Amino acid sequence: MAQRAVLSVIAGPHEGDTLSVEIGTCRLIGRHLAEAETAFIDRDGNRVLEGSAAQILTDHLHDKSPEVSTTTQKEFSGQSFERGPDIIFTDDSISRAHAMVFFDDSGFGVIDLASTNGTFVNEERISSALVKEGNQISIGNSDLKVSFE
Repeated sequence: MAQRAVLSVIAGPHEGDTLSVEIGTCRLIGRHLAEAETAFIDRDGNRVLEGSAAQILTDHLHDKSPEVSTTTQKEFSGQSFERGPDIIFTDDSISRAHAMVFFDDSGFGVIDLASTNGTFVNEERISSALVKEGNQISIGNSDLKVSFE
C-alpha cells in the first residue's frame, strides 16, 4: 500500500507545486487571509475549524467510527489520524477553510467543508469522495492531480 498521496498543482496560482499527505493524516486546504480577516490558530499553527466546517468533518469521521473525538488526533479504522500542516493557497476563489484531505486505510479522500465555490473530483461536485490515482481535485481556480508513492 502507498505511504503517501502526492498532490501536484496542474492549474492555478501555485501551478507546479507539489504537496503530500502521509498515511494516517488529514490536512486542511484553505486560502490565505486578507489583512482584515482573522482565524483562530491552534498550538500547531493550524486553523481551528468552527461552525459548519467543524460539524461536517465531525459527521464524516463519525460515519467512519462512533468513537471520534474532536481533538487534532482522531481514532477510527483502528488507526491514529493526525492533522498535518494546513495547505494554504493564494487563490481568492478558495474559502478560508475549503476542504479537508485525508489518507487512511480506506484510501485517499477529500471532504468539502461547506465551501462557497465547491469541491470537485473529475469535474463532479462532491461533498466527500475517495480519490484514485490520476484523479483531479478542483478547488476554486486550482486543479490538483493525485498520485501515490
